[in-house]
Amino acid sequence: MKTDSLKYQKNVRNYPYFRFFFNMLIIGPILVPFMLFKGLSYLQIMLLQSISAISVFFFEVPTGAIADKVSRRLSLIFSGFFIAGGLLLYIIFKSFYIFAIAEIIFGIGMTFSSGADSAILYESLVKLDRKKEYQIKEGHAGFYVFMGHAIGSIISSFLYTYNPFIPFWISIFNIFIAILIAFGFKDTERKKSEHKYLLHIFKSINISIKTPRILWTVLFAALMGFVFRTTFWLYQPYFSHVGIEVKWFGLIFCFYNLLAAFSSKYLVKKFYDVRPRKVLLSLALLLAGTYLIPAFLIFPGAIVIIGMQQLIRGLYSPTLRFYINHQIKDEYRATVISLVSLSASLGFAIFSPFVGISLDKSGTIETYIRMGIITIGGVLLLSLLRKIQKIKKKRSIKNPE
Repeated sequence: MKTDSLKYQKNVRNYPYFRFFFNMLIIGPILVPFMLFKGLSYLQIMLLQSISAISVFFFEVPTGAIADKVSRRLSLIFSGFFIAGGLLLYIIFKSFYIFAIAEIIFGIGMTFSSGADSAILYESLVKLDRKKEYQIKEGHAGFYVFMGHAIGSIISSFLYTYNPFIPFWISIFNIFIAILIAFGFKDTERKKSEHKYLLHIFKSINISIKTPRILWTVLFAALMGFVFRTTFWLYQPYFSHVGIEVKWFGLIFCFYNLLAAFSSKYLVKKFYDVRPRKVLLSLALLLAGTYLIPAFLIFPGAIVIIGMQQLIRGLYSPTLRFYINHQIKDEYRATVISLVSLSASLGFAIFSPFVGISLDKSGTIETYIRMGIITIGGVLLLSLLRKIQKIKKKRSIKNPE
């Protein structure tokens, strides 16, 4: 038992390093310019993201089940290899159809890590009787990722002006370091599902649908999967609309990542005792404001308001992951987390092409206004749903069958 305890401590100790290198894809500031450089339109760019999200839709739950029934560690290793392969195709080729294949491969890679990484940290902390540290540990890991992105953003922009492919090669190198760290993880001793593979998936789906809080989380993730993921793809159009040149993108992204790092390290501590659902809804309302205010205050300084999205970025993942992990049994954890991630990907896959059409046809400002209205509408509907769930629960208690 003492040996296992040391190994679980090693998991907790190495988790931030894995998160750091796994997420150090320094292509963020130059990704949209790179795709435009490759000859793509905004519609094609958003279609590629939709294709990636669709691949996640098909593979998210199966790979989550592999993490539950086989190995979290192995799932993370596979994830790294697939992501590196997707990036390599972007370097070598110049074709929308090849890029579509790259996005599918990249999407599969993301599904292998979805659920497995947070599960291995959460379960290691549970084994060490340190479960309450989960949000703090996730926040600290996020802090180092965002600080790395801040520095990487500046480096990426300068390297891009020298050679557009260098940021991609550096990102692949970082992924391989993450793979080496993943080899050192210890799978936690836990109860595994006794059901066969497909039955395990169906039972996980059943849990997600019939557990009111998890169902609410699935729907919330679908909303945020669309409106929050879209923010990244709307940075460059807004920057260009207000006359900011590409060479400044790295500095802007550096500032954004510093905000995310602050949020991940300090705001997580401030709000970890607040009811997670209340935090999540507040973040969604803040997101709506960062869409609408810059749409009416159109000037370069509005990028500071858009930067408030990074406060959401730092708080959202630790809060959502804790909310989910806290309510799921070990044998279904990675699969149910994957289902939540699946709903986010599905929301983005369905609606992101319409964002590309809106940008091409109506322009940046109109698109920002539409996204703000959609976000507010989604928050109102989700608040209503939770009230209905609570009313049904009270009725079932008063009138048990």
